[in-house]
Amino acid sequence: MTLNTPRVRTLQDLRDFPGSRPPAEAYHFIEATCQQFDSPNLGKADKGLLKAGLAKVTGFSRAQLNRLLK
Repeated sequence: MTLNTPRVRTLQDLRDFPGSRPPAEAYHFIEATCQQFDSPNLGKADKGLLKAGLAKVTGFSRAQLNRLLK
C-alpha cells in the first residue's frame, strides 16, 4: 500500500483527512509532510495541528510522533 496524498496541501486538509493504520511508508510520509509544511518554522499552534494531523493519518500516538520528530 502506498500513501498517496496529493490532496493534502494545507493544514486544513490534514484536519479533514480520514485516519488509517500506518503502512510501511509512514516514516517517509511523515518526513515529506514535515518538509512540505516547513515544520521547523511553524508556530506552536501550527506544529500542534501538524502533529495531530500526522497522528490521525498514520495512527501513531502524539508521543511516538514527538520521538520521531526530534
